[in-house]
Amino acid sequence: MHTHRPHLIAGLALAAASLAAAFSMSAAAASPLKITNCNSAASRPKALTLTCGDGNTVLKGLSWSSFGAAGALAKGTFVTNTCEPNCASGKDVSYPVKVKASGTKTCKHGLRVYAKLTLTFTGKAPGAGVPRSWKLGCPT
Repeated sequence: MHTHRPHLIAGLALAAASLAAAFSMSAAAASPLKITNCNSAASRPKALTLTCGDGNTVLKGLSWSSFGAAGALAKGTFVTNTCEPNCASGKDVSYPVKVKASGTKTCKHGLRVYAKLTLTFTGKAPGAGVPRSWKLGCPT
């Protein structure tokens, strides 16, 4: 009976290691998705800055109908500075918009964020020079 003890101990150690690895993988997969907003990430944010360098393009008044699955959906207002004649003198213009967040990426410490925003303007829309798709990174 004593000859089986090392095998039993090794088997228990292997089982414990497998269980710990499985738990750690399921915990990472279960971490909630967030959206990057420049230096931070949040779930169901009310506002998002799309141009972090100058803050001239933002989404405001976001109301999320879904969040946390393969995609997230919101309605809100797209606000951008005309930058005419320059950004300091430009005026903010607003457009109603539907927002879809999709794709995921994993950042430091297992933080999972959406990778892309797609905008659909629901009324008057800005000119063709305004992107309808925005890539999102990890918080800086």
